[in-house]
Amino acid sequence: MIVHRQTKEHYPVDFHPLTPFDVSTMIRDGSLFSWELQFDWTLYFRFYNIEVYKMVIRGDDEIQGCIAFEVKEDHIYVHLIESAPHNFKGRAFELIGEHLFGFACKCSEDLGFEGAVAFQSKIGPKSVPLMNYYVNRIKAEHLGNGYMIIDGPSAKQLIMIYST
Repeated sequence: MIVHRQTKEHYPVDFHPLTPFDVSTMIRDGSLFSWELQFDWTLYFRFYNIEVYKMVIRGDDEIQGCIAFEVKEDHIYVHLIESAPHNFKGRAFELIGEHLFGFACKCSEDLGFEGAVAFQSKIGPKSVPLMNYYVNRIKAEHLGNGYMIIDGPSAKQLIMIYST
């Protein structure tokens, strides 16, 4: 369950396929509350092997986060993961990233990959806090050059705590 930052209320989440209509509602005139404009979610609809999902609070249509991933030979590779702008740093809900990665690990486990998930973090001077988040909060292992993996006990823990 995600947690509302102010009230500390817990809300169950669901995952649904992201649609082109959803993407059109994600950009609101480039305002402060727009999704990252450099991330083109429509790109992923062009590839048959990439699955794109939105996370919503159960019974609500407002998108809390999105994830695009590809099923590889023995793991899931996350191409893009993002919290909704209203959940950035100190805003509406907590634990968005944890739930998105927990969902990816659960999908991996369901495919027989024991929860293994790989992804590449942003790299560069500003990426250190993000990689620290991945290591400390979701127990990802840094393999070098921004490549990271979640597997074994770390994946199991994410599945147990955050998958719905």
